[in-house]
Amino acid sequence: MQNQPINGKTLTNRFNKYVEYRREHDRSGRVFLEKLSSEAEKKEPLKVNTSRERDAEHPRLARPREISTAQARRLARHAPLIQEAARKHNVPVELICGVMLQESNCQTKAVSPSGAQGLMQLMPKTAERFGVKNSFDPEQNIDAGTRYLRWLMDEFKGDIELTLAAYNAGEGAVKKNGNKVPPYRETQEYIPKVLGYTQSMIDIFLAQVQRADDLPAHARRV
Repeated sequence: MQNQPINGKTLTNRFNKYVEYRREHDRSGRVFLEKLSSEAEKKEPLKVNTSRERDAEHPRLARPREISTAQARRLARHAPLIQEAARKHNVPVELICGVMLQESNCQTKAVSPSGAQGLMQLMPKTAERFGVKNSFDPEQNIDAGTRYLRWLMDEFKGDIELTLAAYNAGEGAVKKNGNKVPPYRETQEYIPKVLGYTQSMIDIFLAQVQRADDLPAHARRV
């Protein structure tokens, strides 16, 4: 893992390269989510060993963050909804999981001091914008949060750093700062935290799948 922060362009390139690799081998995210569900049955925090060869082929986005069995179980509980939202809105399941872990710790009834609600911590105006009637309903919350991520990814031309900055601080804050990460401590700390969880999700998949030939046939279906 590098000690210096990765610039936004490099970060986006690394993320996109991995996403293309994973979609080539597991387009629906099914293998990944099945692996996550199996890991959730273990009694110890998820730990993934990586090799130098794998790191060279798939350079890391951030230092991986430990995922407890309780977190894994909560994620696994919502796996079908995550997979469906990822499919509908073309957002990687790993990113959805990373955002959800950081935003609410996968707590369905989570409410922030600022009033954000549910699994992906939708602000009331964001929930209204995406047609959510009940932010504590997992299906509505995950779908709207994923739609918002997709919208931000399109708005900021796929830049993963700006997408996450906007999810945390609002797209207006990013635009007012010249399409750069706003100088807010919370936002600047938020991005590597989400990416750390996302990296752990990536490591889970890469540990499961060493070569395309190792995958079950259903994983190659489009």
